[in-house]
Amino acid sequence: MINLETYQAAQNGFVMRDMSHFGRFKVSGADAATLLHHLTTQDIKGQKIGEAREAVLISNKARVLDWLTILRLETDVFRVITSPNRRAMFAPHAQKFVLFRQDVKIEDETGAAPLWGAFGPKSNEITGEKWPTKRLPNSGLLSFEAPQNAVSCDNETFNVLRIEAGIPVAGLELTEEVNPWEAGFESAISLAKGCYNGQEIVARLHAYKKIKQGLFGLKLETLPLELPQKLTKATKNAGFVTSAIESPRFGAIALGFVRGDFQTEGETLELGEQEARVSLLPFDK
Repeated sequence: MINLETYQAAQNGFVMRDMSHFGRFKVSGADAATLLHHLTTQDIKGQKIGEAREAVLISNKARVLDWLTILRLETDVFRVITSPNRRAMFAPHAQKFVLFRQDVKIEDETGAAPLWGAFGPKSNEITGEKWPTKRLPNSGLLSFEAPQNAVSCDNETFNVLRIEAGIPVAGLELTEEVNPWEAGFESAISLAKGCYNGQEIVARLHAYKKIKQGLFGLKLETLPLELPQKLTKATKNAGFVTSAIESPRFGAIALGFVRGDFQTEGETLELGEQEARVSLLPFDK
């Protein structure tokens, strides 16, 4: 059950979220930047020391494997934050791209240090080193220190807040059924950098406007009993719903992928026996 006190604190002040279940990897060595640059959609070679960048880990067919947050701690030292349910695949997948005699070391540091998130309109009040992130709603920040005097956000309340904000998560919105353009990762894709895994398809999708669906909000009548579930429009395939919750502000709402012909705000689609109205994200936009 949603905690309304925590929900209000996230709207008016800030709350903290224990993110120690997210994967954390130290990637180091003279060729660490080259590896991460080749592995993801982001320009890692151009990343400054102390900067955090969002990146997408994709397959050779440009399908989403995971959402990464990459911190450059030193010239040859990076900390890579993975989704909780993708931690086990990161190191084995990355290791496949390490070439013979390359100087790269990948270490799982998930249990070595805490990871906290703070979000809300006053989240910038937290002290210590911090990095902006789109993984959290409303001016989210990452920190290795627990924010002081903050309300802790439980999982159920966070899920409501992240759906209101339109934040995708691995295993629900982020799967191999979608590509990074469809998932809304425009700012995590470098069109200027050189060769990387899946690059040709990513570039072609952009150049020829072949992005067939996008992540949108949906306003529902009631919560669906099963997910994922198809969206239709007069028997035509209109997309599919991935997550749904009951919001204190917006009622029954969902995230889903809507096909190009139906992406107008207010467009009415069918979700089983009920209507679903397309909404831009975030819901309070």
